[in-house]
Amino acid sequence: MHTPPAVSRRSTPTIRLDSFPLFESLPPDVLSHIERHATLISGKQTRLLFLRGDPENFIGVVLQGNAYHTLQEPDGHEVIIDSSGPGDIVGESALLHPGRRTCTAQLSRDCRLLLLHRQHFHPLQAEPLLMARVQEQLCKRLQRVSNFVETVCLYRLEARLARHLLMEIDQRGRAGPGGPILPMTVNQTVLAAMLNASRPRLNAQLKQWQRAGLIQLSRHALQVCDPSRLQEIARQN
Repeated sequence: MHTPPAVSRRSTPTIRLDSFPLFESLPPDVLSHIERHATLISGKQTRLLFLRGDPENFIGVVLQGNAYHTLQEPDGHEVIIDSSGPGDIVGESALLHPGRRTCTAQLSRDCRLLLLHRQHFHPLQAEPLLMARVQEQLCKRLQRVSNFVETVCLYRLEARLARHLLMEIDQRGRAGPGGPILPMTVNQTVLAAMLNASRPRLNAQLKQWQRAGLIQLSRHALQVCDPSRLQEIARQN
């Protein structure tokens, strides 16, 4: 069983919890309870938050960066099945029906996260608005995992990559003169794990699309030059 890092003193987060939709308009005493009893940790301190099979005895509130939810294949290959970003709770099922972790959670190096243990759950569980939002977050996570399983099982890498890019552009993209632009916030190793592919195969696919004029790839961004063609690829299995 993995034990999260122990920190001798608590640190007050510089980011206000009520700036995130999950915590917006909650009673001040609930927010102060979290800040008073939570421990601030970072991806620089630890990359592993919990392991599959660990007891669900704490939650994490992501302030910055990402927590990746992973499974390990028999050959040791890790697959990222979902991620939690700023404002999300990691391990939210511990607030609803605690059991054992169903996946492993790893932190990005730039992640900052508030760790809150089970003995401090009651004020959160007694707040109906927060618990309704937690249930909504869990339902959305289950839908994303279901979509991931469908994509990995039914689509080739080319279509998986196209579907992923279209979803990311819809959520975080911006308009550009030559087509929508997507900030590249993860490296190719992480992206390959999200698509259940090897990094060399992913890199080869991106280079092929770049040579064909479908995308333009830079260090920090990806521009889709032909969105309609990308949508066609996404529909191919």
